[in-house]
Amino acid sequence: MEVLHNFPDSSSNNRVPYVPEDVNHRNADARTYISLFSSAGVGCFGFKENGFTCVLTSEMIERRLRVQKANSKCKYESGYILGDVSNELVKARLFAEIKSFKEKEGIPEIDVIIATPPCQGMSVANHKKRSNEIVRNSLVAEAIEIIEKVKPRVFIFENVQAFMKTKCFDNGTQMKIADAIEKHLSNDYIYESRVLNFA
Repeated sequence: MEVLHNFPDSSSNNRVPYVPEDVNHRNADARTYISLFSSAGVGCFGFKENGFTCVLTSEMIERRLRVQKANSKCKYESGYILGDVSNELVKARLFAEIKSFKEKEGIPEIDVIIATPPCQGMSVANHKKRSNEIVRNSLVAEAIEIIEKVKPRVFIFENVQAFMKTKCFDNGTQMKIADAIEKHLSNDYIYESRVLNFA
């Protein structure tokens, strides 16, 4: 499994995951996260378990979103976003919900965005890849755009080992996901990719 997250100092040889100091000292209710491509919510449940409040969660399949509702994942009912984030109307709902949450809670920014895009087109275990897998892989570009606009303190991509080498379309141009991340996020973030073995 490959995990991508940002760090404060790329020159350090002893890096540890970066959580800004004031995030640790704020009221637990004020620590926030957004979950993209969240499926049934298992991949980001640890944030909720550790006192973070879910601003919104996005998922394309309704039954998966119902599981998240059953687990009371989001603080507000409007935080459950059903639909494809590449659809401009869905994306507009997402940004509107973030704006509304920040106003209601009186917070200036979001702490974490975690994105777990579909891995079927990237995984070496999938021997039945479709000819148009790059379209599904390109959902990563939507997450990159959301991160670029929302500017959370921390972002995390979780996916398979081949994630960074997989190609996607970024505004019509084909490139590796690693290059798309570098293009859009390197000015605001210092980040690192790691392969973690959970076997």
